[in-house]
Amino acid sequence: MKGEIKEGIDRGSYVKFPIFEGELPEGSYVQVVEIKPRSKVGKHYHKFQYEVFYIIKGNARLGIGGEEYDARPGDIFLVKPGTVHWVINDSEEPFKLLVVKLNFRGDDTVWL
Repeated sequence: MKGEIKEGIDRGSYVKFPIFEGELPEGSYVQVVEIKPRSKVGKHYHKFQYEVFYIIKGNARLGIGGEEYDARPGDIFLVKPGTVHWVINDSEEPFKLLVVKLNFRGDDTVWL
């Protein structure tokens, strides 16, 4: 099945684009996220879900737990439940990543 990127959901500093909506097993979710230029996604964690990030385009600082990474296209990251994470895009270009959520139970995000 070929994926289809749905209409974006604007969250202020970033836009979410759902993929395979309604086609995946319960507890799974796939989306492309685009962090706008000179924007950030603040520190937060998820109670239950795992997230796998695959960097598609751009460079940004990606924090996971106590580490901060220079995230570039082709990099892959895993964020486990309860792990604080954030993204800072200091660039003039968008930062785009594919996000695969596992054990997804709706919005279990806790913003700090």
